[in-house]
Amino acid sequence: MSEIKLKPCPFCGSDNLEIYATERKDRPKRVWTAEVVCLGCFGRAVNHGFDWTENEAKDKAIKAWNRRTDKDGG
Repeated sequence: MSEIKLKPCPFCGSDNLEIYATERKDRPKRVWTAEVVCLGCFGRAVNHGFDWTENEAKDKAIKAWNRRTDKDGG
């Protein structure tokens, strides 16, 4: 997994965040999904679909979490 720093929660501003990954053993390929969850307000962001590895899924979830709509990326 890359060392991408998580931004604070866009909903409540909390830094109390967790990353969870789940392996779906019922799938023959691309078995990993992941999500970032704010433990302050339970806001979340997930990777879309399934990925080949746990790290790939976590990286995509982190990128989804860090995405912001403001122009400066704050």
